[in-house]
Amino acid sequence: MTGAINASDGPSFEAHTAKSESVIEADIPRRTLRVGVLGFSVLGVLAVASVLMVLFAVPMNTRYWGIFENFLDLDVYRHGGSVVVQGLPLYDGPVLDGMMFTYTPFAALLFTVWAVLSFKQAIVVWTGLNIAALFAVIVLCWKYLGYRLDVKAYAVSALATTIFLFMEPIRTTLWLGQINIFLLLLIVWDLGRDEKSRLRGIGAGIAAGVKLTPAFFWAYLFITRQWRALVTAVVTFVATVAIGFVVIYNDAYKYWTGTLVDSERVGPTDAPSNQSVSGLIAQLTHTPTPSRVLVLVFSALAVCLGLGAAWIAHRHGQKLLGLTMTGLTATTVSPFSWGHHWVWFVPLVVLAAHYAMVSKKRWAWVAPFVFLLPVLNWSHTWWDPSVIPGTDRFIGMGLFMFVPPEYLRIPTVGVYLWVFTLAAVSTVVLFGWKKWKIPAPDASAPVTTAA
Repeated sequence: MTGAINASDGPSFEAHTAKSESVIEADIPRRTLRVGVLGFSVLGVLAVASVLMVLFAVPMNTRYWGIFENFLDLDVYRHGGSVVVQGLPLYDGPVLDGMMFTYTPFAALLFTVWAVLSFKQAIVVWTGLNIAALFAVIVLCWKYLGYRLDVKAYAVSALATTIFLFMEPIRTTLWLGQINIFLLLLIVWDLGRDEKSRLRGIGAGIAAGVKLTPAFFWAYLFITRQWRALVTAVVTFVATVAIGFVVIYNDAYKYWTGTLVDSERVGPTDAPSNQSVSGLIAQLTHTPTPSRVLVLVFSALAVCLGLGAAWIAHRHGQKLLGLTMTGLTATTVSPFSWGHHWVWFVPLVVLAAHYAMVSKKRWAWVAPFVFLLPVLNWSHTWWDPSVIPGTDRFIGMGLFMFVPPEYLRIPTVGVYLWVFTLAAVSTVVLFGWKKWKIPAPDASAPVTTAA
């Protein structure tokens, strides 16, 4: 009898709770995006310019370099999944044309789905899903910033998606067929939710199970005392590791006991595209093996600055800003960060636009462009058929690939690190020092700070 009572009471209570939460959420004042005819005109012009730049700045039919002429990483994912399906060793050697599989065993299991598609089919599906994921990230940003998701919000998000296609991390992610936007969406969706949401942290755990860098968000959850989400993330990550051992034990054992720390599988530390602390130091000191002391010291400083900014943002109720600063910090201190790893610039620019709107000061609109312009897909062509077999040129994409005069070397080779530094310092100044209060959606009272 007792069991029957418990069984009937449970769903009723859950339904009542869900209903109450939906009513409470409906009662929360929502902002409306203040975008008029002029705003849509500007966004439309920028969107058209972005499409033209993506298709023609680097001509789309250029062998290897055109936007639809690569997808090397996607093909590596497919072949990694195929190796698992065939029961062959995953980490003993290249899976495709000298390319090693560098992701976790759990990721390889997920990639088995793509092994059943042809390369062309995979390109179409993967690209479509990436663009949809980018759109979803932007929509979620507006939602978590308190905006009403009406037709105007979706229209602005669609235009912003188009504009961001010319952002170097996004363009390169699409060009290579990378996974970064999916991981960004997973974390924004998961950790952007209300802190009382059930199973919050599971997305961050899965993301870390696919690619270890998102585990850095555990530090953010720790310093902000989000214990339940932290435990959920860690337990979920452990589950992904366990799944790898259960399904492909030998590969999992090899990965977690050796392959994991083999940095040579990723690329040379002093590569211009390595936009991390270690990459900057390696380039400035002209060595592929930078001083570990220097790397540790400056990485520690970056962690203190980035997580400090994230903690301040969280304390002042700026959850999305806290997540964004954490994502940028993780990329900054990672041993190797390709340009396309910096997809957290997307919510950063959205946040800058949001703060410009709520500040109601015209000069504040400089901020989104300050963060956007340095990370666009600026390119330079070197005509040299010996660099990439099968093509007559090498195209450097991103400001960090330019060869600047010596007096511009420091700001250029680590341009993404300086954008991170500016974002972190701005966060500390605005919310830590000046204690800026964001006006509430009804403009009647400032948003309260987090406890």
